[in-house]
Amino acid sequence: MPAGLGETNVGEAKTGTRARVPVWLLGSMTLSGTLGIHIFAPALVVAAQAFGARNAELQLGISLYIWGLAFGQLVHGPLSDRFGRRHVLIAGSAVFTLASLIAATAFSASVFNVCRFAQALGGSAGMVIARTIVRDVSTQEGSTGSLAKLNLMILVGPGLGPVIGGFLVTHAGWQSILILLGLSGALNTAAIVSLLPETGTPRSATTRGVLGNYARLVTSGHFAAYAIGGGCVTTGWYAFLSAAPLIYQQRFGLTPDASGMHLGVVVAGAWIGSFTASRQSQRWSAPRMLALGCRLSLGAAFGLLAAFLSGLASPVLVTGLMFLFTCGVGLAGPAALALATSVDPAAFGSASGLYGAIQMAVGALAAAGASFGRDGAMTAIAILIGCEIAALCLFAGRARRIAKAPVPCSKRAHEDA
Repeated sequence: MPAGLGETNVGEAKTGTRARVPVWLLGSMTLSGTLGIHIFAPALVVAAQAFGARNAELQLGISLYIWGLAFGQLVHGPLSDRFGRRHVLIAGSAVFTLASLIAATAFSASVFNVCRFAQALGGSAGMVIARTIVRDVSTQEGSTGSLAKLNLMILVGPGLGPVIGGFLVTHAGWQSILILLGLSGALNTAAIVSLLPETGTPRSATTRGVLGNYARLVTSGHFAAYAIGGGCVTTGWYAFLSAAPLIYQQRFGLTPDASGMHLGVVVAGAWIGSFTASRQSQRWSAPRMLALGCRLSLGAAFGLLAAFLSGLASPVLVTGLMFLFTCGVGLAGPAALALATSVDPAAFGSASGLYGAIQMAVGALAAAGASFGRDGAMTAIAILIGCEIAALCLFAGRARRIAKAPVPCSKRAHEDA
């Protein structure tokens, strides 16, 4: 059986020795970046009140955090190809830890948002490099299932994150959330130093070579379609995440901890979708998973639209429909990532970083877009529907081409690596 997340052995061809990768640590590294979004969502309104700021200013903070994740992955991906996975991870985790603790002492919304941007820059290292390590130790055929299994571990945290965040902000204040993130970052840093082997082969790469990798990927129709479409599928729903505190707490009158419970159920849908993807990865083709996931999410988004237009919207109904939406996200996401990063096997780190940057850029635009308009809920729903339709259009043509012939990796890509 090819090495994957089910096995922790790293092949001799990759490292020259039989090393072991702690799979739980891969999940924990990725979790650091994404958890910062989900765990703080229930505290958004309370933090805005503490700073004497408008809710929109803290919503901007969510968008800035996601932009930090996007930009950081552009940097960390090539750096991991150049210097190896381990050193870049240690530096990123340390930055995440320090920025989290400084954010807890912020005295204004602007200072807080700057700290959150720095926090995201550090946390993004784990997101891109954990995926790259999966590709280091997995075959192309097994990567979809392996990435789905990694998603299962990652999504346990965001699923519980809003619940934990709602509890902490209610009983210990919004600063306690950032202190918890700082402590988790410190533990991750120590674990990476002590337990994580180097799985990549550092290569001497010039700035020109890195830019060349990005240029090849951006101009590849396959990569562009799966990266942009994958972003629409996996992070377009951040529009709802940004608007959710206002929907649950101001529109429906829920407390922060109650809204955190509802958001936890929403995020849990992505876990169910990823679980299904991991179980069916040997039976269903990646294009089939993409189509099923997108259609499920699109149907749920139209259901949400109908609920608000008819006046039947309630916390339970909204949460149930968004649970179905994120089930589709979990089903389609790993397949889009696997197909996108298979375009150029010689530049896994760069491909993973660029994919993640595009993914987070879409999420940042979606989160920022939700703050426009008189009715944040309707704006968020419009973004959800638009993202899913865009993804279906992008994937449709690529699926037909891949059915006729595999995605080629250019000879030039190998020569430049």
